[in-house]
Amino acid sequence: MKRNPFSNLRANVYALHDAMFPLYVIRGGQNLMIDCSILAKAKEIEGKLQDLLGKEKIDLVLLTHSHYDHTGACSLLQKKYGFEIIASKRTKEILENDKAIEFIDNLNQKFKAILNDHSPSTFTKPEHVRGVGENETIQISDSQSIEVFETPGHTRCSVSFLLRPENILFPGDAAGVIEKSGKIKPLFLSSYALYEQSLKKLITIKAEVLALPHNTAIKGEKKVQEFLKSSLRETQKLKEEILAALQNTTDFALIAENILDREYMFPNIMGPREALLINITAMVKSIFYEFVKTQ
Repeated sequence: MKRNPFSNLRANVYALHDAMFPLYVIRGGQNLMIDCSILAKAKEIEGKLQDLLGKEKIDLVLLTHSHYDHTGACSLLQKKYGFEIIASKRTKEILENDKAIEFIDNLNQKFKAILNDHSPSTFTKPEHVRGVGENETIQISDSQSIEVFETPGHTRCSVSFLLRPENILFPGDAAGVIEKSGKIKPLFLSSYALYEQSLKKLITIKAEVLALPHNTAIKGEKKVQEFLKSSLRETQKLKEEILAALQNTTDFALIAENILDREYMFPNIMGPREALLINITAMVKSIFYEFVKTQ
């Protein structure tokens, strides 16, 4: 039996199903989508949006951050639907940088190779990007609005979006990644201290739904709280593991390789090994510069 390409998450919010990169659509007077997945998924996303929206279009896309697996299909989808993009001011700057565009496209091309996608599609510079910041509100209808929370640490450009009054939180990767096994993997790529601070901020929001950008969404305030607190504990645990490794060597690449081989042998979220290694090395560097070199 063919699986329905989407499901209703709550109220007028829908999840576009994908094992690695679910996307979320808010339907209304204007239709919004959170993040854009990878370039290789662009045609698939178009098909799911057609099933969900019919002749309607996406009017607005909210980007939680600038990483290749959240922006990859953005420019292709924008050419079809003509939507505006809202993101952090830092993400806006990144998406206006030619070298950043080239880097994002490079990782997307490598992911296309993994998925045996031989099409000529490329990631190009998106247009009509508007930057927002902490405490700004995006009014989407008379009854619904989205609050913006700056949640750096995963990246410097990370923001989370809270849909009111439904209290659905779209945290991007600021809350970590949950594998299908239930294991939570931290993602403090730019700053451990800021990542921990952002996690604590997310806990105080008391969201009723946590719409994660990878694998799943978590429903119920109690379950959301349990997840976020578990993510915080896993984050602190990884910090201690990296600190212990740094007592033996300051070879960041070696430590990252060891973590990659141990923890990421069979990741539920696929991707170029280069991208995974870049991420883990960044976490090792964050711990070294924030907690070792300062001593």
